[in-house]
Amino acid sequence: MACLWASYFNDQQLIQFILRSTNEKHFNFVIKPLNKPIKGSAVTATSIANPIEHLIVATKAFDAMRAIDSIQHQLSENAQIILLQNGMGSQQNIAKKFSQYAVYACSSTEGAYKIDAHTLMHAGKGVNHIGAMNAKARQSELAKWLPEQCFQWHDDIEPILWKKLIINCAINPLTIIYNCKNGELLNQPHIKQHMEAICQELDQVICHMPFSLPSAFQLATDVCQQTANNFSSMYQDGKHNRPTEIDFITGYILNKCQELSIECPENLKLYQQVKN
Repeated sequence: MACLWASYFNDQQLIQFILRSTNEKHFNFVIKPLNKPIKGSAVTATSIANPIEHLIVATKAFDAMRAIDSIQHQLSENAQIILLQNGMGSQQNIAKKFSQYAVYACSSTEGAYKIDAHTLMHAGKGVNHIGAMNAKARQSELAKWLPEQCFQWHDDIEPILWKKLIINCAINPLTIIYNCKNGELLNQPHIKQHMEAICQELDQVICHMPFSLPSAFQLATDVCQQTANNFSSMYQDGKHNRPTEIDFITGYILNKCQELSIECPENLKLYQQVKN
């Protein structure tokens, strides 16, 4: 996602890719299908030369706080931070800890994947839904540096984040358990039945929200149909033996259920299966 977001900017804007480690001075790649070349500098947390005015955090949810901590010494006084993480919890924790900066949360429907180390496929044009996570974050300030055609502003981002969370809870863990694409969740009767059970518990949480959302199963069904041939990010993490974001997806729902005194045995079992 960091590579995709780099393509939103013009050649006059200095783009720095902050990597865990690198021996290179440049980070260049091509975005398909338009074959657009993207050029940026490659730096690490300890080699950043200039103060950071605008920071886009494209790590996994469990790495986001640590990533910002590592470069906080380089953040300018008026820094603006956009968070691209899945799930819920990391955004709120970061906004609280870094309240001196403008912090925004983004829920994106953009689709992209790497073909190789220097080639990115922009697989599906989507929308970047963005809203403020604290009082310093304002649409007028964001529009000064992020092209307005690249995002849709929301005065209240929470319903958008919750909608994405519910969808992720209903789809992602099941794809890793059943080792399947999104569309298979609807095509296999026993998997579909499992998803319905998960969604029934999610609906109980939705009922306690101060805003309205469609039923969890309807939300999940729509996305499964739209992305039938896609593998979820959690499936891909599991396939490559990488940590998943389950603690910020189903884990967040489990904590919310406990807070609301809602029984959620199906989601708890699913969470434990993914953790194992």
